[in-house]
Amino acid sequence: MSDLYDPNKRESDGPSPDPTSTSSGSGLPPGAPPPTPPVNGAGDAPDPGPVPGFGLVPDAVSSREPTRISPVGPDEDRIRVGLWGAPRSGKTTYLTALPIAAMQYQRHNEGSWHITGMTPEANDFLARGVDLLTRERAFPPASMGVQGMAWSVQGPEKREKLRTRRPDFVLEIQDAAGEVFLHNHPQQAQLVAHLARSQGLIYLFDPIGDAEEATGSFTYLQATLTQLTAMVRDRGELVKGRLPHHVSVCIAKFDHPDVFRPAVEAGWVVQDTVGSQLPRVPRDRSEKYFQWMCEEFRGSNARLVRDALYSHFDPDRISYYATSSVGFRLNPQHVFDLEDYVQPVAVDGTPRIRTSPVPINALEPLIDLESRIHQDRGRGRGGWLGGKRR
Repeated sequence: MSDLYDPNKRESDGPSPDPTSTSSGSGLPPGAPPPTPPVNGAGDAPDPGPVPGFGLVPDAVSSREPTRISPVGPDEDRIRVGLWGAPRSGKTTYLTALPIAAMQYQRHNEGSWHITGMTPEANDFLARGVDLLTRERAFPPASMGVQGMAWSVQGPEKREKLRTRRPDFVLEIQDAAGEVFLHNHPQQAQLVAHLARSQGLIYLFDPIGDAEEATGSFTYLQATLTQLTAMVRDRGELVKGRLPHHVSVCIAKFDHPDVFRPAVEAGWVVQDTVGSQLPRVPRDRSEKYFQWMCEEFRGSNARLVRDALYSHFDPDRISYYATSSVGFRLNPQHVFDLEDYVQPVAVDGTPRIRTSPVPINALEPLIDLESRIHQDRGRGRGGWLGGKRR
């Protein structure tokens, strides 16, 4: 295996550039003071330092020309997706990053994706979020309560078995504060009802927050999961005793040094050989990566998160992704730099993003959910028939 490419590596002619210097391509907004690495804590990114024995397997990706897309489809193409996660797991930042990930999709894939709002409020959310991440280089504020949105999502033509299809659907999603997932929260019933009507779920597992009692993942999973199962059961919609939803599990904050370094040292990470040469966890190893995250890296209550997912959902309907909403900091050549890859820094005590975000596995969980839900429609598999519950 080859070492991870370090574009700024020097021989013996001096040290590497100072990652806190604004003259070395940090990409902070004009007039901003030099960044200082945040101290350890919730949401902060400590100085990663060099990673001993950083051996990765190169894994190339391709880049093709985009294709044109069609108008929004009919109402029966609406899908509901529930977004789930503990406080500070990054749910709002994930939603904010989706349109950016859609714009960047064509860099390494065939065709392009577009996300637009179905209402003025939804468009305001999208526009403001993109402006925050790209121009202001700031994170969106945490959600308050429950906010429902409908987005038009259009994708490139793709071949599915014996026919060609162009994904074109309306996504209904709710952005809820993590506290709403707690037992007896006054808005939990509203949220659970939305999850019960959803065909797909995106669950953000936060390895950083899971270590803290106040944001422990299992607490916010189990309280809602129990009510969700009871509601679906009472409607007679369980399938072989399990919930019928498709689930995308996003192991969040892949870019955080406290997640990235251990994943590298444990051998889970490979690196692309073209483009920005980004590190990633191969798709066919993502479930095992999650297993390792629960068993060895985090342990304790994280194992209960894994067990709860496996017992309440069909394991064949769960997919896994190493995800980052803002991605890694790239050097001025737009290439990953092992010695300076941390995106968030503290500027006047506020977390800021050093370079324009390159989300990792933000759009892919949604694309996969739509594809699986579409395959279920029309064949009545697993509790679904023509897009409606049996």
